[in-house]
Amino acid sequence: MKLSFLCGFTLAIALLLAACGGELSNSSSDAARSIQASGAGFCTPVKGKEPQGRVVTSWKTAPGDALITHPISGLTVRQSFAPHWAGNVVRLRLSNRYSSLPVTFTNIHLAEESSPGSANMVPNTACRLAFNGQPSLTLQAGETVVSDWIAYPVEAFKRVGVSFYAPGLTPQVTRHLNANEVLYLSLPGDYSASESGSMFAPAPEGYTANFLVIEALEVLAPNNVNTVVAVGDSITDGSDSTTAFLSGQGSPLVATDQRYPNHLQRRFLQVGMPFTVANAGIGGNELLRDGWLPQFGKALLARFDADVLQTQGASHVLVMIGTNDFGNPKPGQAPTSEALIAGYKELIAKAKNAGLKIILGTIPPAEGTVTELIPVLHGTAAARVARDEANAWIRSQTMSDGVVDFERCLEDKNRKGFLAPEFNSGDNLHPNPAGYAAMADCVNLNLFERQQ
Repeated sequence: MKLSFLCGFTLAIALLLAACGGELSNSSSDAARSIQASGAGFCTPVKGKEPQGRVVTSWKTAPGDALITHPISGLTVRQSFAPHWAGNVVRLRLSNRYSSLPVTFTNIHLAEESSPGSANMVPNTACRLAFNGQPSLTLQAGETVVSDWIAYPVEAFKRVGVSFYAPGLTPQVTRHLNANEVLYLSLPGDYSASESGSMFAPAPEGYTANFLVIEALEVLAPNNVNTVVAVGDSITDGSDSTTAFLSGQGSPLVATDQRYPNHLQRRFLQVGMPFTVANAGIGGNELLRDGWLPQFGKALLARFDADVLQTQGASHVLVMIGTNDFGNPKPGQAPTSEALIAGYKELIAKAKNAGLKIILGTIPPAEGTVTELIPVLHGTAAARVARDEANAWIRSQTMSDGVVDFERCLEDKNRKGFLAPEFNSGDNLHPNPAGYAAMADCVNLNLFERQQ
C-alpha cells in the first residue's frame, strides 16, 4: 500500500500525549479513530529522533529454538496475535536469537485481522514496515532488531496480522513453540501486502503452528504505563495441546486469546490500571536446567535477562515455574525442592537488582497427568513431595514482592493435588479456558496498585 508522508495533526497530538503522559483511552482512542478515518498520518514513518514517550510491550512471545526447519523459502508467512495495550505509534521486534545462520525477509506488513484465526486482513489497513528505512532486512545469527517507528493505531484485543516474504533459502528460523494461533503459509510468491487469504493455507496445528521470528509489538504509551512480564512454562504460555488428543476436538485456545496472561490483561483494562501484560512463557520450560527437548527453551535462570529484563517498559515480573523441573523425563536425577528454592532466590535477586518487582506463583496441581505418547513424571511421589515443599516455601517467604497461590485456586476441593474438573483441559496438567480465567482472577491486583 502507498504510504502517506503527511504528518497529520492527529499524529502530532498522539505523540504529544505520549510524551507528556496524557490520558489515552486503551479501547479506541479518538486519535486512533481519526487516523483511520482520515488517513492523515496513517502508515507514516516517525523519522528523526527517537519518539518521546514511554515504550511498553503491547504483545510478546519468547523465542525458544531454531532447530526445526519450517518450509518458508520463497513463501509468505502470515501470523496474527492480539495486542494488549493501545497505541498510535508502534514498532515490531524480530529475533534470530537461536539460529546459527542469517535469514533475510522483505515486505513485512502489519494489518488488521478480519476475524480471529483468519488469513484475511481488513482492506486498506496494511502498512509496510521499514528497518533503517529499508523494506528488507537480513537478521544475522543471534541478532534481534526492531523496525522503525510507524504511525499505526492498535487497540487492546483488536487482533493484527504480520506478513512477510522469505525470498531465499531459510534453513533455520528462530521460533516460539506452539503459538496457540494459526500460522499461515502461502503458495510460492510474495503475498505479504494482500488483504485476501486465498493464497494461504494453515500449517498443521501442533507441527508447525509456531510463532516465527516475531518477538514483540511495542507501542508508545503515557509515562505512567508499565509492563508486567508473566514468565513460566506451558501453563503461562497457554498450552491446551492435549485437548484435541483426548476429545477429538480442536484446541479452543486457537485465536481466541484465552491464556491466563490474556485474562489478566482484561482485568487490568476493566479496572483502568495502567499495566500491559507480556507473555514470556515457553512450553516445557524449567527453572534450573534447559528443557529436555531443545524447543522447550533455555532454563529460566539463563533466559531471564533476555526474556524479562529486556522487555520494554517492564516494572513487574510474575513468575510461575517448577512443575517441569520435577516432572519431565531427562537424564540425571530431578532437582530437590531445596535446589528449586535456591533458583527462586536467584530469580528474586536478578529482578530486584534490575529494579523490578517480582511476584511468585505457586506450582499448579499435576496429579494424574496424561500426555500424548510421552511419559512424564508430574504425579510421582517424589514430584508430589517436591512440589508441595516448593509451594510451602513460596507461601511463607517474604523475599518476593507478593505471592499468587495458583495451586489453591485451581485445585479440586475433593481430590488434593488434582485440577478441579471445571478447570481441567483433560490432561490433568493444563487448565482449560475457564481455568486460565480462574488463574487471572486469583491474582490480587492490589499487589500492583501498591507498588506503582
